Amino acid sequence: MRVQTAFTLLLLLTITGTALARGGTSPVASQGQPAYIPDGWPADVEPLVNDPTRTIGLNSYFSGWPNDVNQYLYDVKSTEDINRLIKNLASIKTPLKQIRLCYLEQPQHLGWVTQAPNDHNTAVVFTIGDQSRIDQWYKQVRKPFGVMEFTAAPVAIPPTLTLFVQNESVELDKLEIPETISVSAGYVPTVFHRSNTTLEKAQIEAAKKPNAKPAKKQKKLAAADQKVADQIAKFMEQRQQDIDPAK
Repeated sequence: MRVQTAFTLLLLLTITGTALARGGTSPVASQGQPAYIPDGWPADVEPLVNDPTRTIGLNSYFSGWPNDVNQYLYDVKSTEDINRLIKNLASIKTPLKQIRLCYLEQPQHLGWVTQAPNDHNTAVVFTIGDQSRIDQWYKQVRKPFGVMEFTAAPVAIPPTLTLFVQNESVELDKLEIPETISVSAGYVPTVFHRSNTTLEKAQIEAAKKPNAKPAKKQKKLAAADQKVADQIAKFMEQRQQDIDPAK
């Protein structure tokens, strides 16, 4: 969490120091229509992106950035629908696939200046980045980039499903998640999986030290949110025990 916060601060400092910076949102998919699958993505992403429950797709952009991240929203009716999406996620041939469990009912922000539309019932968001676009951007970007110093090209967000557990369509105890999928509590990823900046590296190394300061205490949640957050924590603990009983 501290690494993520530090990186967010770097983004803000970089943005405020960029002249004539502009941001916006581009539609990349519409409900009922097949979405375009970029060449830089695994071909087996298509069944997930074009699932019948997918409503719209959005790309949040800001000038000077690779803007490689697409977000797809899903109006699922049941956990059965979600398990189909998870099955499609598991079939994607990539080293890392993620599920994030969020205590909210629906998404809010989805990127630089992008807000989730409030006229959609969205219990699931699929996020994917494009490493080929990042690599191309990294070759051309000035270094350092504002206050950010890169040690290597940033790593794109891997195929990630974020489930909004407070939504009535999500039943944690009925989810069928293979061990090949990484699961964590958290919100929709929006920029990079790893930024590969000098500050990120320093933060990671500091967190590994025996005398590392504990992470800052999270802000107090509303009662309904806290109840779901506790359910997610219990689910994560049980999943870890099921995968590795020795721990």
